[in-house]
Amino acid sequence: MIRVDPHEIRKLGETQTVEFKKSLGLQKEAFRDLCGMVNSESATGTLLFGVSPDGSINGIEPGNLDSIQKTLIQKVHQLFDPPIIPIVEVLECDDRQLIRLKADRASGVPYHECDGRAYIREGSATRRLSYREKQQLSKKRDRDQHSGPWRCDRCGGVVGTLSMMTITDEGVYKSYACRCGGEYWPVS
Repeated sequence: MIRVDPHEIRKLGETQTVEFKKSLGLQKEAFRDLCGMVNSESATGTLLFGVSPDGSINGIEPGNLDSIQKTLIQKVHQLFDPPIIPIVEVLECDDRQLIRLKADRASGVPYHECDGRAYIREGSATRRLSYREKQQLSKKRDRDQHSGPWRCDRCGGVVGTLSMMTITDEGVYKSYACRCGGEYWPVS
């Protein structure tokens, strides 16, 4: 069991990558939120069961912690397509037990669906993706796996390989920008 300070939990707050759920009875909503988090650009998400949205520490309902963890993992495996691999941990905070469930989107997976629907996280809100948005997301993320050749959508220029990188606070990413202001896309 991992001990955590309640002030650290409150300081986290609900964000694009963190969601609080007051009880284990809110799993359906929690898994939608997790789906939205892993589908966002950050590609990661953390659920904290036993914490109210305002940061109050409630603790989870009493029960067999081993059984609870196994059930959560089973439900994630049943609901997510393609599957995600969750990490489930028991935390102790203010003499109460919390469950932390973390997951990441695997490289090469454009998006995950939860119970047959895809969601995306925008700030601390989760919404369902439309069919068109799923197509656009797939196209955008599939190009990260493409080795070339590349064609600019504006000027039509072709390059064999794309070695430009952009460095952001979140890491290093391929840059698809052409000097003309267009973007490079894989040549079909």
